[in-house]
Amino acid sequence: MKTASWILWVGILVAVFFLGRCSKKCAAVETIQVETVTETRVDTVTIVEPVETVRTEIRRETIAAPADTVYLPGDTVRIEVSIETKEYRDTLYALQIEGYRPRLNWVEVYPRTQYIYRTETKTINTPARRWALGPAFAYGYDIKNNHWAPFVGVSLNYVLVSW
Repeated sequence: MKTASWILWVGILVAVFFLGRCSKKCAAVETIQVETVTETRVDTVTIVEPVETVRTEIRRETIAAPADTVYLPGDTVRIEVSIETKEYRDTLYALQIEGYRPRLNWVEVYPRTQYIYRTETKTINTPARRWALGPAFAYGYDIKNNHWAPFVGVSLNYVLVSW
């Protein structure tokens, strides 16, 4: 009879050991993952024939031009031409041109815009288990025989503090 009870106790201990191994983890797990993505986009802005804001005459020069539609040597006329500076300005661009009858046909500017995306992932698993079932090896008072004795068995515990 004594051998059967020892085999039963060892079987219970082995079963409790494997049940504990198959149960979920006791420790609380906290995972924080922060991901930042910076994206730069280039936007194209086309401005056709912008309006001039400032016109300044710098100097006047004299040039030789043909007097007639048929060019003959010495058949030229001296013409006084104004050399100008023109300035074009907007919130997206600024430019200045200079010359004889300056004309700006188009301006193309590329403002860069940055977009920053931040993704934050936070995972918190459940805290540690409070209830536990396991083998007990203790020394205590035996009420039946009225003396102190060692005890081997199975215990059901509630964990108050864990580390």
